Amino acid sequence: MLIRHEKMQHGSQAAFALSQFFLVYRVIQNTLRKNGCMNMDRLEKAIVCNLHSLPGLGSRSLHKIEEAFGSFQSFYQADRSVLHASFIDTAVIDAILEQRRVSPERLLEAYESHDIRIVCWNEPLYPQKLKHISNPPYVLYYRGDLGITDQPCLAIVGSRAATLYGKTTAQKLARELAAAGMVIVSGLARGIDSEAHRGALESGRTIAVLGSGPNVIYPSENRGLYQDIIASGAVISEFPLHTAPEPHNFPLRNRIISGLSKGVLVIEAKEKSGALITADFALEQGKDVFALPGPINSKTSAGPNNLIKQGAKLITGIEDVLEEYYDINRTQRKAEQGRLVWLDDSEKQILDLLEPNSLHFDEVLEATGLDIGRLSTLLLKLEMEGIIKSLPGNYYVRI
Repeated sequence: MLIRHEKMQHGSQAAFALSQFFLVYRVIQNTLRKNGCMNMDRLEKAIVCNLHSLPGLGSRSLHKIEEAFGSFQSFYQADRSVLHASFIDTAVIDAILEQRRVSPERLLEAYESHDIRIVCWNEPLYPQKLKHISNPPYVLYYRGDLGITDQPCLAIVGSRAATLYGKTTAQKLARELAAAGMVIVSGLARGIDSEAHRGALESGRTIAVLGSGPNVIYPSENRGLYQDIIASGAVISEFPLHTAPEPHNFPLRNRIISGLSKGVLVIEAKEKSGALITADFALEQGKDVFALPGPINSKTSAGPNNLIKQGAKLITGIEDVLEEYYDINRTQRKAEQGRLVWLDDSEKQILDLLEPNSLHFDEVLEATGLDIGRLSTLLLKLEMEGIIKSLPGNYYVRI
């Protein structure tokens, strides 16, 4: 009896230890996933796709579900009473219960059949730039190379009913900016958007953000352009498969266009235009706004002309854009290589300090507020790029 009791006690302890191990494992797994350190498993992503396809379950709801339940599988497989006790609307819960009759992977397979890939908020490939905007999309559907969102991007947007002046200028500026290394972001609409994509494709890469499902090409005449963008850039949508291009989708799309970009360039827009909504989002997100001036008697120039009056930067060429983001006075060696030196805010601050004369390391440290390690790294980078030079006595000067 004593031996049997000891065996039972040992078995109970082992079972408890095993349950604790799996509990800790799940906590660690969820923490890593929430911090964007690991990809979702296939079933979890399939459930996200199914939930996102239901009317009434948008990005905010998906964020709340993950926070409340820890995983979408836990939510999706919960008892009816648990679901009804949650914040989800009754009609949506009824739709979820009906949806559970079939395999959640069926919808995921439909995306795969269209060569559409899916990335969620907590996965490493999700664009980091979008994590800092208001109401970031929980899930993105895309075709092409999503990794180019990490490169310096500039949005070019404007009127669908663009003039010849607007179209030719949009294409020219996009072509030249793309050649300089910027990825051009726009919305695949008629007019300025389409010309910006076309110009960028001539010399670089571009991203189209859709106001419809990832397989719905709008306008339909841009089918060839859509395919060209996928071949060298990316097409992105936050809307589920087969979603029609409804008017209320486009303001949502516009926050992504500005969110991915360092700045927004408006080329032709009427006084009340979707392009101006994109500019408003850019301002809210702390991004730069540029505007191309136009004739004062042109309705399509009213938007950018007003933006200039309100403080947007007037541009007459790509230098007006590029000088905000890289060292315009690069060395001859860099010019011959045809490569621009892109600077972040801290690097620009250092160069501004070194513009008039040389400074000691400690002076730069105090003026920038950076820590020693970060400042040392940036100074070394700028010196290797041939932009600054170190002098005896730990001084630095801009070349």
